[in-house]
Amino acid sequence: MDFITKQDFLTHMYEGSIDAISDNDDEILNDAIATAMAEASGYLSRFNTDIIFISEDKIKYANLRTYIKDMSKWHFINICNVNVDFEIAEKRYKAAIAELGKIQSGRTVPKGWPLAEEDFSGGVFSVTSRTKRGNYF
Repeated sequence: MDFITKQDFLTHMYEGSIDAISDNDDEILNDAIATAMAEASGYLSRFNTDIIFISEDKIKYANLRTYIKDMSKWHFINICNVNVDFEIAEKRYKAAIAELGKIQSGRTVPKGWPLAEEDFSGGVFSVTSRTKRGNYF
C-alpha cells in the first residue's frame, strides 16, 4: 500500500483540478508525492522511514501525511496551478518544512515513531592519554 494515494490527496485538491493538471496521468501526481517523501526523509534521518512509509496506520502518522501532502501539492502545481491558490500552497509548503525542521532538531518528538537502527559495527573504540607529568622546581 502507498503511504499517500490519489484518493488521500483529495483532502488537498479537487479531483478535477488534479486531473486537469496531470492531464489524467496519475504518474505525475505519484512523482510529486515521491519527491515530497524523499524530501521529508532528509529531515527524518533519526527515524526508520522505511517502516513509516509502508505503514497503514493513518492516525499515527497523520501529521506527517499532511506535511507530505502539502509538499506534494507544491511540487505538483509547478506544472499548472488550475483552481489552486498559489499563495496558500506556498505558505503550507513552508510550514511543512518548518515542522519537519522541528522534528529534525528534536524540538518536536513524534510519539511512537520508530527510530532508525544504529550500526554499531564500526569496530573497537578506545581512549588513552599520556602518563601524568611531574614538574620539579
